[in-house]
Amino acid sequence: MIRVTRIETTYPAPIDGEDYCPEPESVWANDDDVTFRELVRLMREHLHPSCSPARGDTREWLTTEAEQDWRTGEYTEHSLHYSRENPPRAAKYWRAAMRAAGFAR
Repeated sequence: MIRVTRIETTYPAPIDGEDYCPEPESVWANDDDVTFRELVRLMREHLHPSCSPARGDTREWLTTEAEQDWRTGEYTEHSLHYSRENPPRAAKYWRAAMRAAGFAR
């Protein structure tokens, strides 16, 4: 099992006529233990690596496209991170999953 941290960040609705660079309204984090197969599936759902080209380093993370709630105008972004609670030997699985998901070479 590999421990991952999933973070959900919500940003306020943009105000007309202003540059949109807000501070998050709320941040929710959750640590989960996942299998290698589940990790690859989660990575494929988070299409944007934190750097390009991705190398599969444990300091890299993946995010989704921000989704807008059309009722409130808020934007929500989901990100997937390697948990620092993993033992050192788990880093190789993060790199292998990044390769299997198509992000790293």
